[in-house]
Amino acid sequence: MDRIDIENGLFETLEQMPVIDCHEHMFPEKVRLETPVDAVTFFCHYNRFDLVVAGMKPPKDPWAPVIPADIPFEKRWKMIKPYLPLIRHTSYAKAAFMSLKKFYGFDDFNDATVKPITEAMRKANKKGIYDRVFDACNIKLALTQCASTRLNHKRMVPVMPLRFETDTWELLSRQEAWFGKVKINTLDDLLAGIDKYVGRVKKEGAVGMKMVINPYGEPDRKAAEELFNKLKRGEEKVLRYPNALRDYVADEAVKAAEKHGLVIAVHTGYWGDLRLMDPLHLIPFLVRHPDARFDVYHLGFPWVRQCIQLARNYPNVWLNLAWNAIVSEKVHLQAVDELIDQIPSNKILAFGGDYAVPVEKIWGHLTIARRNFAKVFAGRIADGDMTEKQAVIVLKKWLYDNPIALYGLKNRI
Repeated sequence: MDRIDIENGLFETLEQMPVIDCHEHMFPEKVRLETPVDAVTFFCHYNRFDLVVAGMKPPKDPWAPVIPADIPFEKRWKMIKPYLPLIRHTSYAKAAFMSLKKFYGFDDFNDATVKPITEAMRKANKKGIYDRVFDACNIKLALTQCASTRLNHKRMVPVMPLRFETDTWELLSRQEAWFGKVKINTLDDLLAGIDKYVGRVKKEGAVGMKMVINPYGEPDRKAAEELFNKLKRGEEKVLRYPNALRDYVADEAVKAAEKHGLVIAVHTGYWGDLRLMDPLHLIPFLVRHPDARFDVYHLGFPWVRQCIQLARNYPNVWLNLAWNAIVSEKVHLQAVDELIDQIPSNKILAFGGDYAVPVEKIWGHLTIARRNFAKVFAGRIADGDMTEKQAVIVLKKWLYDNPIALYGLKNRI
């Protein structure tokens, strides 16, 4: 059997293989149903980065939508139309076009199709849309981050933000609303609030806590307490990164997650000023917390090889390929090959769609990832490095068994 035949056979096997989606930002389905979706919705979320780089005017607020949802559809379409040909062949766009064909039967976004696409999307935007996407993908569970444990869906499992906001007194004290009946007057109050919050969300069903990696210094309780008191007294208005208060509280927050038996999910790599998100900034945490479990997102893209070395050197690291196949399909392809070489098969979580409102694109993203898996493993089989049976065993670990084991999901399937 030649390599192409092996690849096609593996892809068919992967389509039937159950998947744990290890990273989404999906809101409760009710939010999606109340959203006025249209053809342009396909180019919300990550496609907006490509649109802005291509020349589309960004909003003044970096967190605001590039394509506001509250303006007429015709104006929304006019905003993206000149830039669509320029981003057509990016990995982000590829997932959108593939999903458009899968769910709505259209091959392209153009003046003739955008209105029929919009009509089809609005007709399909009804109760059960999440299950239709999950069923098409063979996704059994999706780990979901929308800052709420009230997801109201049997296949959605919450991962919550690990909160330790200390930049200003306003931000710090505002966390009382999350902590519940904890008045923050002292540093110990803040730490007690974090611990209480982590314990509460675990009881509500959370299986992990998410943080973003940045450069952090060594935790210093005395220096942290001095800064806390200066913020409280108004002697410091804004604490710039890095600072002793943030360093110490972040470390204590990780301790709280570990204490409650929750996985620490960590965003690394591409986003904003990505210089701050080098995955190697995680090393001090790995050393200080050898018994904590760290799920390192996105392979640290663009520091993929550096990130792989984290899992090769630290037993408390798992590598999560969420987002990777649409950030760059070809970097993902190469990374999969290198992961086989270097990382034990029980330390990889192979897929996360990383979408919020345009949930249909999960299918396109997963299809790109599956094709890459099939290509790489077919090459290994053709070269005599493994048998097809061995390849399927590894892939099932990556896509299904490992996330169940890491996050304790066996009783939720």
